[in-house]
Amino acid sequence: MARTYRLLLLLVALLTLVQPAQAQDPQFSQFYANQVLLSPAFAGSTEGPRLAFNARSQWSAIPGAYRTFASAFDLPVYFGETRHGLGLVFMADQAGAGNLTKLDIVGNYAYRILLNDRNAIRLGLGFGIQQTSIDFFRLRFPNQYDPVQGFDPTRASGEIPSETRVTPEIRAGAMYYNQIFWIGFNVNHITQPEQKLTGGPGAGEKLPMHLALFSGFNIPIEQRLVKSVSPSIMYRQQGPFNQLDLGCYVNFDPIVFGLYYRALEPDAVIGLVGIQKGQFRIGYSYDYTVSSLTNTVSGGSHEVSFVVEFDRLPRRSKRPSVNMSCPKF
Repeated sequence: MARTYRLLLLLVALLTLVQPAQAQDPQFSQFYANQVLLSPAFAGSTEGPRLAFNARSQWSAIPGAYRTFASAFDLPVYFGETRHGLGLVFMADQAGAGNLTKLDIVGNYAYRILLNDRNAIRLGLGFGIQQTSIDFFRLRFPNQYDPVQGFDPTRASGEIPSETRVTPEIRAGAMYYNQIFWIGFNVNHITQPEQKLTGGPGAGEKLPMHLALFSGFNIPIEQRLVKSVSPSIMYRQQGPFNQLDLGCYVNFDPIVFGLYYRALEPDAVIGLVGIQKGQFRIGYSYDYTVSSLTNTVSGGSHEVSFVVEFDRLPRRSKRPSVNMSCPKF
């Protein structure tokens, strides 16, 4: 166990050497609440079907701020002595005066490899589409401005609008876990599709691959009040942008408290509270902006999650099931 702790400390030290920046894709502070959205390797990791919802309003005080919604459904599937997972993820992100909207629909598959009765590996793949759309009539272009009258909506913008673009989305992930430790990675946008919404000549900018590395511990506490403590890290990189989240969950059962710091270039301090009772989980988190944008200007970011884990499915396999150690919010 001491060797595992040293591994995590070394991992944190290496990640903090990365050049500061921020991620480009939509993100959730409660990344473990919707686990299949985080990585297809989580598909079917529960004992029964699971339904998850997330909603986030980022920088709520700024007009045209980001609004992100996600839902996922997954379940385990048994074929003989092997366990697989299937899942479906929907995510919609909207921002800006032109209502720039991205919709992801991704089917996920995972395969579990039991190393022994205490350790396991999960491998996952996701295939789907990303639809990007924008309302061109709500945008203003330089050649629509008159030197005297200002903006003139009757003037042609000179752009050749294409209000919708559909591109393939391929993602993959893997993770190792036991009852006290987990580590995994995920990569999205493997095909790096072009991001272009005009019909003019020239190739559009490619969407960079989004890499994520996550790890942590679930440490049981021998007290009546506190059930466990879970220090955790999440590193994300996309193109020149890098982000590191450092935090910890404290499980009082049924209440969970969490505190995260979005490091590298200081961005936010995140507070989280969740309630888990039976098959239901509800979480709320608030990001307090500590960057140069300031929380007074941004208004911070609000996020809620809701998860239902249904009754376990009948198991046909006699092989042991390794409990997943990572948090639920």
